[in-house]
Amino acid sequence: MQAFDAFSRTENEYRVRTKSGAIISVAALVFMSFLFFTELVLFLSPEVQPNLYVDTSLGELIQINLDITFHSLPCGFISVNVMDKTGNHQLNVHDHIYLTRLSKDGRPLATAEKEEVGEDQHAPDVDLSKPDNVDIEACGNCYGAQSTEIPCCATCEDVQEAYRKKGWAFTTPQKIEQCIKEGYTKHLQEQTNESCNVRGYAKVSRVAGNLNIVPGKFLMQNSRYVLDTKMFEFDGAFNVSHTINHLSFGVDYPGMINPLDGSKKIWATEEGANMSSMYEYFVKVVPTTYQEPDGSLISTNQFSVTEYSQAIELHGARGGGVPGFFILYDLSPIMVDYRPTSKSFLHFITNLCAIIGGVFTVASLLDSFIYSGYRTLKKKMEMGKQF
Repeated sequence: MQAFDAFSRTENEYRVRTKSGAIISVAALVFMSFLFFTELVLFLSPEVQPNLYVDTSLGELIQINLDITFHSLPCGFISVNVMDKTGNHQLNVHDHIYLTRLSKDGRPLATAEKEEVGEDQHAPDVDLSKPDNVDIEACGNCYGAQSTEIPCCATCEDVQEAYRKKGWAFTTPQKIEQCIKEGYTKHLQEQTNESCNVRGYAKVSRVAGNLNIVPGKFLMQNSRYVLDTKMFEFDGAFNVSHTINHLSFGVDYPGMINPLDGSKKIWATEEGANMSSMYEYFVKVVPTTYQEPDGSLISTNQFSVTEYSQAIELHGARGGGVPGFFILYDLSPIMVDYRPTSKSFLHFITNLCAIIGGVFTVASLLDSFIYSGYRTLKKKMEMGKQF
């Protein structure tokens, strides 16, 4: 039976202990300990693996989170709009969108402004079924733009909204009584040299569309939307230089990367100061699910992006388009599913055996090489040979 012993022993009196062998042994022990703890951490840390599926989710909304600073565009000029291919347009969105006036060096000048939409902002209690019987003088003149939906206009913004729904350009705020009382024109002039921070979120349908932040308000004319910028009585160019502090399509998960976070665009043109700017970001949204270690699922979206910018001449023949900041998004039909996977205990033991055996074998070969070389060199020196 002893003939099958693969682990033969050498008597202690025949063993030779050297300083080099001790150094190699200690180094091998330290290296094995390092590899052991590395392998243990890998074993205890689940590895997240992506899997691809066809996206079958229906009827869910996508939340677009944004935090963008416009360096040369005042808050009074800005409107936020969402349009999609189904014709579901959300114009001049204020719900969950906050605008903060900033100085040129980025200091806040006022608290963030927020308005709730979806509620009746046209205050007085009136019988909407009888718009012709409404006392216009009592509740505010709409200057011919009143309708069943907006029977009277109490504020300058109400008049603007009534004009927009009629498809009329709002070009004479200095002749509107509500705007005169509110100091609308003076208020805009005070903001001319300010910056603006736009933050918040908007919920959109799962179809292709665009979210835009533009100087002015969209109105319907001849069955198409046009941007009304004359309301500001501003003859200069609209500089849409901006910094994207944050842009995402859903909640974040561990390790998520939003490619536009921190990007900064400063408009500079050799054409002169009379050219406005337009920035377009073409986004491909990828539905994503991420499973937490506790088993809970996070449903969100990743995205990839390309960008384009051009000069816009508002009142000329060149550079047809609309000045502003545009996110044109489309949905990918493929969903990415991240699931944590743990290594088996047998795999962990196999790796440990490989570490111990591999380090021990290499250390033995290195020690044998050093010891053999030392003995050969010592023997030749004793025989008086020169090297």
